Amino acid sequence: MRRRLIALMLAGAMLVLSGCSANVAMDKNGKVTIDGVPIEDVAGELGINLSEEDGSTELKKDPALGGSPWIDSDLKSNIKEDMDLSPGDDFHLYVNHEWLLKSEIRTGKTSENTFTGIQDKVNEKALALLEDDTLDSHDARLVQSLYKAILDWDARDKAGLDPVMDTVRDIEGIESLKDMSDLICDPDRSMFVPTLTDYGNMVSYDDSDSYICAVAKDSLMLGDAAEYGRRTELGENAYKSNLYLAKAMLTRLDYTESKIDEMFDDVISLEGKIAEKSYTSADRMSPDYVDKINNVYSREELKELAGAYPLADCLEGLGYGDADRYLVMEPEAIKRIGELYTEDNLETLKNYMLIRYMINVSPNLDSEAYDAYVKSGNIMNGSSGREDDKKVAFNRVRRSLTTPMDRLYLEKYDASMMKKQITGICEDVIEIYREMLAEEDWLSKETGEKAIEKLDAITINAVYPDKWLDYSGMDLKDKPLFEALRIITEFNRKEDCSHTNGRVDRDIWTFDILEANAYYNPQDNSINIILGVLDEPVYYEGISKEALLGGIGAAIGHEISHAFDTKGAQYDKDGNYVNWWREEDYKAFKERADKLIKYYDGITVWTGQKAIGRNIQTEAIADMAGIKALLKIAGKTDDFDYDEFFRSYATLWRRLNTREAENTLLTQDPHPLSYLRTNVTLQQFDEFYKTYDIGEDDNMYLAPEDRISVW
Repeated sequence: MRRRLIALMLAGAMLVLSGCSANVAMDKNGKVTIDGVPIEDVAGELGINLSEEDGSTELKKDPALGGSPWIDSDLKSNIKEDMDLSPGDDFHLYVNHEWLLKSEIRTGKTSENTFTGIQDKVNEKALALLEDDTLDSHDARLVQSLYKAILDWDARDKAGLDPVMDTVRDIEGIESLKDMSDLICDPDRSMFVPTLTDYGNMVSYDDSDSYICAVAKDSLMLGDAAEYGRRTELGENAYKSNLYLAKAMLTRLDYTESKIDEMFDDVISLEGKIAEKSYTSADRMSPDYVDKINNVYSREELKELAGAYPLADCLEGLGYGDADRYLVMEPEAIKRIGELYTEDNLETLKNYMLIRYMINVSPNLDSEAYDAYVKSGNIMNGSSGREDDKKVAFNRVRRSLTTPMDRLYLEKYDASMMKKQITGICEDVIEIYREMLAEEDWLSKETGEKAIEKLDAITINAVYPDKWLDYSGMDLKDKPLFEALRIITEFNRKEDCSHTNGRVDRDIWTFDILEANAYYNPQDNSINIILGVLDEPVYYEGISKEALLGGIGAAIGHEISHAFDTKGAQYDKDGNYVNWWREEDYKAFKERADKLIKYYDGITVWTGQKAIGRNIQTEAIADMAGIKALLKIAGKTDDFDYDEFFRSYATLWRRLNTREAENTLLTQDPHPLSYLRTNVTLQQFDEFYKTYDIGEDDNMYLAPEDRISVW
């Protein structure tokens, strides 16, 4: 009976969400009806799943149903073999149906997409280098030493929890705030320990040639600060995931499950107080986020802001005490931390440090800890099983020793010709973008000229850098995993501290060139089209011009367009956060962006859930402007095959996600969901309508007056 009451309430709630007016009732036999019709007869069209459990009927909402104007084809549950397919109905599904139908998300993964496929190819070649004992360069010795330490399960299992026990005893032995302050201000004792705050040098928003020391709060276990006020599915998954891992780790320290429950909720309560003064994910994706976080303090002002929390002593202890200024990203959160840093809260603060420390170190310990870490991730992400150890180890090496791994790859696989080709393609797209900007009649002459100046100043970082960070002083030979990670962490801290009050060397790239991705960096006005993204199906030897433009060309156009999205447009040609717009021009620009936001807000992803236009505006603007530039290139090309171009573009965004991963992307990521990146973007262009003879009766049709053109 309880389940039928739940079914009754859920059915009514779903009808309200969908805007229906109907009579939901339960008859004397416990059967749920809608307008007198048994719920079993109408469940499908309402997006309701009915399952039998213990002889009772339980109603479950299937969030994969109910999308409009298209189903969410990033979800496998929406893909059927006998679907009606046409370019005018759902172009993304039309092009990618066979791939979506045949592809499966692999063990330990949350997604399969074009870029995971490209990444697999790069990883396979790179992984071979980690197992090639004929390589003898310093880079090879570094990355192979770490790789072997990660895979040495005998040594890791023998060590058990020993690598962390000194720190555990340190935390447990804290008896006063002075004890706690002594620990958190000591970089050796507090390594890997969340201490409520974090520090590091970053490029200044006001002077892109100089570094400023940034002060931030620790991340939150529930991820988004908004989850502490009203917990959603995302926060609930994060809560369960972290609680599971906390219990798995702390029971090995002889804490009881009931005690861990009490400690964990104590920590969540503490984080909730900090979250009240913290920025949410929506804030971070907002175009005015830099206005919020660009708060420059002197050391004395910072000390006063932090109150009882020993922030100045921590900066001194960790090597940042000589900074002449500090960027405080969330001043109110730092102030709240100071208010909470009291003797009365000592046990809560100890719980925070112990629980989060054990969660942090879990993937670096023995088999039992690592298995718990994997299961915790599966709870959070809807994935299953455990990914192959060698692949995991390689990805750990990439993250921990990025420069040595990248250089070793280039020793083996020459990419000099690719660098020349990609640079040329970037130059071609920039040239066509110059024409496009000159044609924007809604811009004043003054603002238009500054936009072209910024375009002309874009730095093209293609494939790999010519200058690298120096790792010659590091030695990891025969080091067990935890010790190796401590050496790497200390190296990174000292390297970062060396930039205090320093000037930025723009020739050294700060990202992994083996990642299947591309970037625009507003703080140096650069597009970064790197080695890891340059493989089939977006770029390969013998690729047609149409497939090239729809693949890596689209990525290049997208990244250039970020210079002029609602975030990038706030930086000048040198990467400084400076307004270069005339007031009336920027107002017109925002009005055009608002139209994009409103359109996305009207799209239903699944029953009861809309797309969130304000979150994805920057990426959506870049998608559309990039395709506009490429279509201008197409228009100058004889016998251009638009069908191949549009198919190539749709292939770029093919993707399958777990339900949990899709929800995380929808609510926390600044990119539109993949199927929308295809369909909404292509809806805006006449060439698409002409190629497929799309008319008013087609689902892909968007009236000319409703089309979006920010640029």
